[in-house]
Amino acid sequence: MTKLPFNNDIAKTIKATSVAQSNISSLKNLPTLYQGEFTLSEVGDTFIDMSNWGKGIVFINGKNIGRFWKTGPQQTLYIPGVWLNKGKNEIIIFDQLNPTVQDKVSTLKTPILDKLVK
Repeated sequence: MTKLPFNNDIAKTIKATSVAQSNISSLKNLPTLYQGEFTLSEVGDTFIDMSNWGKGIVFINGKNIGRFWKTGPQQTLYIPGVWLNKGKNEIIIFDQLNPTVQDKVSTLKTPILDKLVK
């Protein structure tokens, strides 16, 4: 285990609309916490696509969805519909590598099972 010093120089948080565009580019290649909210009119099982992210962990509504790593083997994480709420939901993503600063998260109806990054 390695303790990460969460201060302004090492790790920063991106909230959906609170970080100025000039500050976002400074987060590249730094451990970064992304936090956002989304609203659903109906719930159901889904998969979150993490194939364009670095290496880290995802939380939905305070529940640990799982770990991801660009090299795989999994490129998607399963989100059970019972862990989603009609209305407001929260997502937190901790990306240790943050090779590309992200501004969106995508979901899929089926998992990616046939693609590995080399």
